Amino acid sequence: MADLITRPDQRSLAPLEDTVAERLLTTQSPQRPQSTPRIRIEVDGKLVEGFEGQTILEVCRDNGIEIPTLCYEPKLPGFGACRMCVVEVEGSEYPPISCSQQAEAAMVVKTQTEEVRRLRATNLELIFSDHNAYCLPPCQNKCPSHIDIPGFLKANAEANFRESTRIFKRTIPFPSVLGRVCPAPCEEHCRRDEVDEAIAIRDTHRYAGDQVLKSMLDDGLDPPVPFEVQPKTGRRAAVIGSGPAGMAAAYYLLIAGHDVTVFERDPAPGGMLRYGIPQYRLPKVEVLEAEYESVTRLGAKIVCDQGLGRDFGLDDLQNQGFDAIAVAIGCYETNKLGVPGEDAEEVLDGLEYLRTATLGLPYPGHAGKRVVVVGGGFTSMDCSRTSIRQGAAEVTLVYRRDMKDMPAANEVHEAIEEGVTAIFQAGPTRVITDDKGKVTGIEFIRMRPGEPDASGRRRPEPAPGTEFTIPCDRVLLAIGQGPDLSWIGPGSEGPQPTKNRRLKADAVTFETDRPGVFGTGDVRVGAATVVQAVAEGRRAAYAVDAYLKGLDLSVVKTRQQLAEPQPEFLSIVPFTSEQKEPRYRLKAMEPELRNKSYIEYEIPYTREEVMAESTRCLQCTCEAIGFCDLRRLGIEYGTTLKTLEPQYHQGAGYRSVTENRFTGVNHDYIRDDSHAFILREPSRCIDCGRCANVCAEVVGAACYDFMRIGFDTLVTTPLDMSLNDTPCVSCGRCAETCPTGALMPKPRILEKYEVDESRCILCGICVDACPYDALRDGADFELSHLSREEPMIDLMALAEVGLETEVTYIRRERDWAERAAAEGRIFDPGRLLPVLPASIAGQIAAGDNGHGNGNGHAHGDGHAHGPAGGHAGHG
Repeated sequence: MADLITRPDQRSLAPLEDTVAERLLTTQSPQRPQSTPRIRIEVDGKLVEGFEGQTILEVCRDNGIEIPTLCYEPKLPGFGACRMCVVEVEGSEYPPISCSQQAEAAMVVKTQTEEVRRLRATNLELIFSDHNAYCLPPCQNKCPSHIDIPGFLKANAEANFRESTRIFKRTIPFPSVLGRVCPAPCEEHCRRDEVDEAIAIRDTHRYAGDQVLKSMLDDGLDPPVPFEVQPKTGRRAAVIGSGPAGMAAAYYLLIAGHDVTVFERDPAPGGMLRYGIPQYRLPKVEVLEAEYESVTRLGAKIVCDQGLGRDFGLDDLQNQGFDAIAVAIGCYETNKLGVPGEDAEEVLDGLEYLRTATLGLPYPGHAGKRVVVVGGGFTSMDCSRTSIRQGAAEVTLVYRRDMKDMPAANEVHEAIEEGVTAIFQAGPTRVITDDKGKVTGIEFIRMRPGEPDASGRRRPEPAPGTEFTIPCDRVLLAIGQGPDLSWIGPGSEGPQPTKNRRLKADAVTFETDRPGVFGTGDVRVGAATVVQAVAEGRRAAYAVDAYLKGLDLSVVKTRQQLAEPQPEFLSIVPFTSEQKEPRYRLKAMEPELRNKSYIEYEIPYTREEVMAESTRCLQCTCEAIGFCDLRRLGIEYGTTLKTLEPQYHQGAGYRSVTENRFTGVNHDYIRDDSHAFILREPSRCIDCGRCANVCAEVVGAACYDFMRIGFDTLVTTPLDMSLNDTPCVSCGRCAETCPTGALMPKPRILEKYEVDESRCILCGICVDACPYDALRDGADFELSHLSREEPMIDLMALAEVGLETEVTYIRRERDWAERAAAEGRIFDPGRLLPVLPASIAGQIAAGDNGHGNGNGHAHGDGHAHGPAGGHAGHG
């Protein structure tokens, strides 16, 4: 078909007649010079070249010199709305705006002086003073697994608990387990705490996870999988340890398509989740085993009663054909007090005690004893509360720091309600025994706060002369644990311990000194929380997966280090317009009832309560976080809020968002997602005007403009109407040019458009709306193409067919007077406007092409005289 269409002759048009009027139509107008004169200016001491008519910003950009800007659009003239592109120009009284100031020859420009940077920082402060939006939620950053907390809370608020669980499983496979045992560090940094109270993040995902377990156990519905399960790779991985780190690693390796076998030294899987956390906090059958079933349903094989160093070694596993081994054996060796008398018979390992007591079995000789628990972590809290349930006569918990510094501080009040006595800022000095070696008491010394240690907490120091004794019959030690590394040796050579008695493994790739062997979880970092162990397991799974795929782990390490810098949080406006709503708290059994039972004592949310609590989320996140110019400049120019530093461990009390000196009453606009393709978030708008200019000047739709006046000015649609009610053509150029997340394309998966040609009425609206000229039309055709391959039709040739120009229009209409007379339409030639200059008309009157005396009067004989004269037959 392309051969049937000939391109129009590109040569210059020749006059049809040798007349002045015809020559006027066909003669080319004077052209601009072929090149614009060049100029040279000095920028930051460097001589650069540009063109006359360019702005300072354009010259700098052409020469690779960065000047920050938020409102500049390359397709349009600059107008300096953001005032971020200020520079200093020698001889200028005030710093000009570089996007609108034309560059002049010999101009001297400075872009990074102290005064210029101060002005830019002030401009950013002004922008942030009414920027009621967020980049990265602190809650998500403080979670060791970096869960998408706003994402699953939004799904909860919509009662989509299965989707909420799927989002959660992207980083943690066990939402119901973590909903019971996680210390919830995310809640300490929840921004809702600056309005009223932090959101119950942990309790809400507990409900969603429980709903998924219920549908799995009752209806046989498989739990949601966070990612598409990859085809089988044929690679085999062994995971040693079935605790939270090991099972998390197994879960994500199974999704990656590898065959996984988990080896566990105990009779049942679970590790510390089964043998270290009491039944009343974590039900074993209803929750733990149900959560682990989501791993076995993916194909995991769990082998119990097989311990590393006891029943097999690393050599055995590699000889069995395992391509990679992940060691996640946890920490089971309790640390010693290092004081006289701790070898007495009634000084017990807290973990060994819990191993029996957590299952609800009575520990021998515990009933009626006076028990002292030493420690302040979760193990000490479980030992104390379980001892009450085991019938101990007295239970005293002693911790060397203050209560606020306890890792398990959120459980202290519940333990005291159940009958535990808590003593703080005291450390043991010796265990007191009688002549038969029986424990009769333990001596402590008061501690006073010293200098802060690496964790930001003040190191406790003994205060001489403050010793005191607590009478007791039994002492439970819960002062931290370390891993058992006695398996390193013959049959398992290669891995090495660190000086802190942990397995030596890289912090990013988790590689040990033995190829193909990885270390993760508590065995690598020391005793940690369940959520930290799960995070370790997931990250280790990604490293093992890369190893099994044959990737260079050194390259992976470099890429990950570059991709995961510590985020900085921007100083934003306070929540002045948020409605205060109380936090929905979980109810619990009365202390007098729960301290005698191993039944789970917390009463979960109802459906209505979890939806209401999730709705309190401020959605402190932004989809534009990876490419937001405002965030990038905010960090560069120091308008950030230093939060989450070690010394700020006490949480929101140290994080004031009112540091911005210009903050007043902020605007809180409503999110508009009514449009099919474009999401509008007016609270993120900085009034740069780029969308309004591009929409009006480039697209021609003019959907946006500056509305209202003064401090209330906002770039939005007329009357804040939906884009559906404007002339929007859905081209997306407004979202493309937006420097923040105020306008964003909605996420969608689109492979191709289906065109129903039988319903097309050839209206041409699609041609007008398409911003990329993918559609063309003409007088006799409309063409759309479904394929991105090179079309068979010559679109350029088709575009030239019947192309209307001023010349063709005048030629087509030159005999309109004859046609009008032939049709009997009478007109007065004296009322015709002159279409040619008087000088040309005079030449025409002097020639053979018309008759006229130049007086402008017409006669009724068909001959027009004057400037508009000319014989109707010749024009």
